[in-house]
Amino acid sequence: MRLSFHGAAHEVTGSCHLLECAGLRILIDCGLFQGGHHVSAMNHAAFGFDPAAMDFLLLTHAHLDHCGRIPLLAKRGFRGEIITTRATRDLCKLVLLDAAHIQEEDAAHASRHRHRHGEAPVAPLFAITDALRSFDFLGRNAGYDEPVQLNEQVAVRFL
Repeated sequence: MRLSFHGAAHEVTGSCHLLECAGLRILIDCGLFQGGHHVSAMNHAAFGFDPAAMDFLLLTHAHLDHCGRIPLLAKRGFRGEIITTRATRDLCKLVLLDAAHIQEEDAAHASRHRHRHGEAPVAPLFAITDALRSFDFLGRNAGYDEPVQLNEQVAVRFL
């Protein structure tokens, strides 16, 4: 078993942890780093793992610092199953659509400013279409205190 930290290790936001065990690669959360402009580079940086190699994403709750980079994860190749509770699933959809809208507005504002200075436009971290596409990976709903079998050797339980 191996656990690595890809967010919220030296910060309080951007929760993202990778658990490797029994042949599985399991992400626990995939949150947005929040704060001033200094965290923008952290959100745009590589994850520190290959999103396409992930089998599962366990989403603990729908705060932006725990779910906010899911559209980016999917945009960069994640094709696994996102498992969470029904309530978190419903809230996560709202949070991610709102976050995508803000990303698009911020990019448009920055692009207008850059255009006035003869600079190239900027793209949003992710767009509403990316958020909508990421919903395709929402899989099983976990019930509280009920085991969810990931493979023959690994089960998880949401408490």
